[in-house]
Formats: sequence, structure tokens, C-alpha cells
Amino acid sequence: MQNKVFIITGSQGSGKTEFLLKVIEKLKEKDINTGGIIARGFWENNVRSGFELIDIQSGEKMMLCQTKPVNGWEKFRRFYFNPKGFDFGNKALAPENLKNADVIVIDEAGPVELEGKGWSDAINRLTKTTEKPMIWVVRKSLTEDIIAHFKINDFTIFEISSSVNKVADIIAKHCNRLQL
Repeated sequence: MQNKVFIITGSQGSGKTEFLLKVIEKLKEKDINTGGIIARGFWENNVRSGFELIDIQSGEKMMLCQTKPVNGWEKFRRFYFNPKGFDFGNKALAPENLKNADVIVIDEAGPVELEGKGWSDAINRLTKTTEKPMIWVVRKSLTEDIIAHFKINDFTIFEISSSVNKVADIIAKHCNRLQL
């Protein structure tokens, strides 16, 4: 049995993470525990300038990437990635750190993962070792590629124009069925 994957999608910079945060809040109100990672973006002069990674369960934060060069950080496209940020995120996505989670959140699966980096190993491990449902944030232009790359068969796609309440209700119902 493969995980059910709920994909939240929208165009680049459209508010996918903010939508996700609202869904997580509604799930919390329904006593559904979430675990995993959120990548909150920063803007400078109307241009995305970086991302901070948040471990949902611990609340800990770490800078993941930024557009300004940092010695020792790996350049990927226009961002410089903090190698400790990847370690931090992969630790948050380790199965032993997700025992209390009813739903696993990965914000986001994108170009880095398509190249086998970032959360790629964690996603592959989680799809093989747990049946917990997952919520992935995926850029609309990459949705089909991500689904194919990770060989996901059981998925539901939600556009960020969807109702937050409806999305949370659907995910919660799926979680409650699993707990019976």
C-alpha cells in the first residue's frame, strides 16, 4: 500500500506555503498532528530572496537558502543552499522524528528533488517505510514531473484557489479512516 499524497499546487510565488499553513491550522483544530518541514520564503524588492526552514513538530528554524553568496553554501540556480539546512530538513523528515505525526508535510518538492538532492532521499524513504499520508507543496509547472519522478499513484491535487476548509476536511477524513 502506498501513501496517499495530497499535493498543494500553484504558480511560483503564489502563496502555496501560506495556503499550507492555513490547512495545517485547520487540521490542528481537528486533532490531526502534522510533522515535517515548511519552507517560509522571504522577499526583497518584490523578488524572492531566500527561504527559512521550519521543523513543524519542534518549531526550530534554520536558514535554508538565499540569493546572496555565502562561503561554503552550494549554488543551485540563483540560490545558495546551506548544507546544514538540508541536514536539518532531512532530520525533521526522519521516520523516528515523525512518530507522532498523523500527516507528513514536505514544503516543497521541486527542482532540487528532481535532481536527487534536497528531500529526495527522505521522500523515497518515507514512501517505502510509512503508510502515513503526506502533504507536498509542488510548483504547478513541476507537478507531473514530481509525481512521475517519485512514482506516486495515489494522489489528490489541490490548487491554492481551493477552499482551505474543504482541503483540511478531505485530509482529516483520510486520516480518520486510517486510525479506525
